[in-house]
Amino acid sequence: MIERIDEIEKRILGLQKRKDLVMDISRELIRFAGKAITMMHAGDMPKAKSMLDEIKALVKKLQKEDRGFEYNSQQAYQEYAEAAVLYSILKDDKIPTDKDLGIDEIAYLLGLLDSVGELKREVFEALRKNNTEKAEKLYEFMVEIHDSLLPLRFSSSLIGDFRKKQDVSRIQLESVSSELLSFRKR
Repeated sequence: MIERIDEIEKRILGLQKRKDLVMDISRELIRFAGKAITMMHAGDMPKAKSMLDEIKALVKKLQKEDRGFEYNSQQAYQEYAEAAVLYSILKDDKIPTDKDLGIDEIAYLLGLLDSVGELKREVFEALRKNNTEKAEKLYEFMVEIHDSLLPLRFSSSLIGDFRKKQDVSRIQLESVSSELLSFRKR
């Protein structure tokens, strides 16, 4: 028998257990972020805040375990960023930074772009309720996010779907702009 094979096997089994844990935490975090966003759209900000507090705890737990498995946790951080950005805009009229959220820049940028779609839903809901002031304010946040990220150009090998998400945010922005214009003409 080759020397050290048992030690190598134990080390790799340990890595496998840690990867499984990262995957489990990531799935839970993504599920909670979706629930938090649903609660925000339903107008239940206290429950959304409570869910975000749970998500923050999961983020910290994930950050302790994901070294070497960042590829597997990236989506979870991105979903957290999306939910946290939406909450902060709806509750505090503020866009948090990556430092505020305690996550890496790439997950933050991707989550920020994803939040544009959630803001679009909020704009349409505000218009449905004839709350043009709220719709206009949310639209301005959409514009701020889009315009701030527009000059950034990165290879997809570096930041995955960044350019695609930029294009999607532009389309969403145009859709909301068109809807606001037709709403104003009524």
